[in-house]
Amino acid sequence: MTDHTTHRAITVIGATGRTGRLVVAEGLSRGLAVTALVRDASRMPAHLPSHEPSHEPSHEHGPRVVAGDLDDPDAVRRSLDGSSAVVVAAGVRYRGRHPWSGIAGRRDVVPAAVRALCTHATPLTRVILLSAVGAAESWRELPAPVRWLIASSSLRVSYAGLTEAERLLTASGLPHTVVRAVRLTDGPPTGAEVDATGRPLRGNPRVARADLARMLVDLALAGPGPGWVTHRVAAAGAGG
Repeated sequence: MTDHTTHRAITVIGATGRTGRLVVAEGLSRGLAVTALVRDASRMPAHLPSHEPSHEPSHEHGPRVVAGDLDDPDAVRRSLDGSSAVVVAAGVRYRGRHPWSGIAGRRDVVPAAVRALCTHATPLTRVILLSAVGAAESWRELPAPVRWLIASSSLRVSYAGLTEAERLLTASGLPHTVVRAVRLTDGPPTGAEVDATGRPLRGNPRVARADLARMLVDLALAGPGPGWVTHRVAAAGAGG
């Protein structure tokens, strides 16, 4: 990596997903230099200012797209070049719309992305990992019916991957924040405060992806805090 890192530049891994593309759009709307690491550049949303693959570190006309596998060392290094923070919004893809449809593509996509970052990121690169309530020790926070649903369906692959990704990131020593989100919706942004850290989650809490994207970019720009390693929870209506 070169030495032209700027606090106004971020990298997004999983930029073609439903949440990742909103993170890219949020970053661009704030005038940030955004680099998107994607497995298939043709899947970049056409409505973004630019979605042409480029190997040049220019962000003047939209996101710089680096195409490559999440564990491709060259692609990862190029995607991180110049960025002070990286948002990992990758996730497994399902064959259908229901949780028993099976997994399409690789099953270890999130751990693979984090493993590559642990190898190629600089010690000062901040990592923001999008995880979920139910990963790692937060499993016990889920209601019993939800735990049964996850354990008996393809969702267990996703949660196992998130748990492993959190473990790898914690062991890496990199400054990072894990955002454990509740159920995500595709509705319009509400503008509500969605950081629910320290608040009890009752009922069936949800959060709009657009509001979550705003939170992820906020964290990427915030810089390291005390201890650097933090866990946040995203849920709608968290503001008091």
